Amino acid sequence: MSIKERKTREKAALQHKIIQAASELISARGHENVSIRQIAEAVEYSPRTIYLYFRDKEHLLKEVVERGFKRTLELRSNEPEHLPESPTALIRQRLEAHITSALAYPNFYRAVVTLIFDKGYSPGPAQQKIINQTKADIARCLPPERASEAEIENYSRIVFASVRGFALSLLTINDTLTDGERRELITYFINFIEQGLQIQEDT
Repeated sequence: MSIKERKTREKAALQHKIIQAASELISARGHENVSIRQIAEAVEYSPRTIYLYFRDKEHLLKEVVERGFKRTLELRSNEPEHLPESPTALIRQRLEAHITSALAYPNFYRAVVTLIFDKGYSPGPAQQKIINQTKADIARCLPPERASEAEIENYSRIVFASVRGFALSLLTINDTLTDGERRELITYFINFIEQGLQIQEDT
C-alpha cells in the first residue's frame, strides 16, 4: 500500500469515527445538546481536527443523515440479482432490510430519524436515490390511471413515516422481546403494509 493510499484510508476511517461518535451523542442527548467540542472529545481529537473534515456542525449533521442512507443503499446493493416480480413483494423485502439495519445500528438510526424530523434537510444524493427507488416501487403497485405524481408522493410519505415510526418503537422495546416475538411483530407490520399496497395493486 502506498503512502497516499494509507493516508486516504486513515482519513476515511477518522471521518467515519467522527460521524459515528456524533450519531451516538445525538441519540443520547438530542442534536441541540451536542457540540463540536463534545464530538471531538468523544473521538479524542481537538475540535480543529473536526473542522478539517466538516465545515461546521450543520455540515456534520447532514453527513450523519446521508451516511444512514448510504447504509441502506449498501443493503440494497446486496439484493438478489433477480428481484421479486411482484412490486409489493419487493417493497416487503426492502422494508425488512430497513428494519434489520435499524436493529443493527440503533443509535445511528435514532440519530438519522431525529435529524430528518427536526431539521428537514434537503435530501443528499443517497437519500434522494432511496426516495426515487421507493416512488418507483410504489408506482408499480398503483393502477396506471391512479399513478399520478401526487398519489405516488402521498403513498411514499406514508410508507416512510410508517416504517420509521415502527422501527423507532421496536428499538424502544427490543430488549424486552424474544427473537420469536420480534420476528412475529416485524412480520405483522410488513404484512400490514403489503396488504395496504395490494389493495391498490389489485384495484
